[in-house]
Amino acid sequence: MFRIVAAALLAASLLALPIRAESQTARQARQEVEASMVVTGVIDIDAQGEVTAHVVDQPDKLPDYVLELVDRAVPAFRFEPLLVDGSPASGQAKMSLRLVATQAGDGSMNVAIRSAHFGETYSDTDAGSVRRKNMRPPQYPSNVLVAGGAGTVYLLVRVGRDGRVEDVAAEQVNLTVVGTARAMESIREALARASISGARRWSFIPPSEGPEVERDHWVVRVPVEFFIDNHRRPRYGEWASYHPGPRMRPDWAGPTSPAFSPDLLLADSLTPETSRFRLLTPLDG
Repeated sequence: MFRIVAAALLAASLLALPIRAESQTARQARQEVEASMVVTGVIDIDAQGEVTAHVVDQPDKLPDYVLELVDRAVPAFRFEPLLVDGSPASGQAKMSLRLVATQAGDGSMNVAIRSAHFGETYSDTDAGSVRRKNMRPPQYPSNVLVAGGAGTVYLLVRVGRDGRVEDVAAEQVNLTVVGTARAMESIREALARASISGARRWSFIPPSEGPEVERDHWVVRVPVEFFIDNHRRPRYGEWASYHPGPRMRPDWAGPTSPAFSPDLLLADSLTPETSRFRLLTPLDG
């Protein structure tokens, strides 16, 4: 965990909903807001589950204290050894870390790694994994757009052997606006409904080779971002604030690592539900 001055996070403020808000609930919502940053890269793991190397994406865009935190924490990670044909093996994983800054009470901020995900690098040409075919973005609900509502819906999508969507659920909905509890809940529900409705019309290409090919279905995660054009998206390496929503899990979804959270995933990404890389080291966030 690192401590930095609060001024470094001033750009990560949330927008207020342009509606009349009860002062107490609006204040409570702001107190629940988190400033976060997703850092991506790759990591090499040896046959004993120890980290031998790591590289972050676009290091020139990351603050020095973020690079220092990642460089200190990642080499100490330990993983469950990978097995190939029953024997321990080395591997390389795509790394995604969510850093969260919280107020320390003395005007500074504590920065820690809250969650982490390690998986395969997605490719539209990888016949061993589920690939996108038709993923038309869901329609922005007009009432939410008029109200100034915005956020990201993290979907779990169950794909059948014919590539069609068998089921879909909103695992979490994070908002980038704050207001009353009732207003935010209404926006979360509307964004979730729109995302689920749109995703039911998606189609995918199932695996045609590899260990996943014989399954009767596959589950992938897809973040759907609803963003108002006149507000600039945070760039990679910038802090972004959001109000985290509750996490839900349908009964057809599999278990996840304690280190995982859906909001590790970037918008427009496609991520398999399970990963062969299992982090054993507890995170300090």
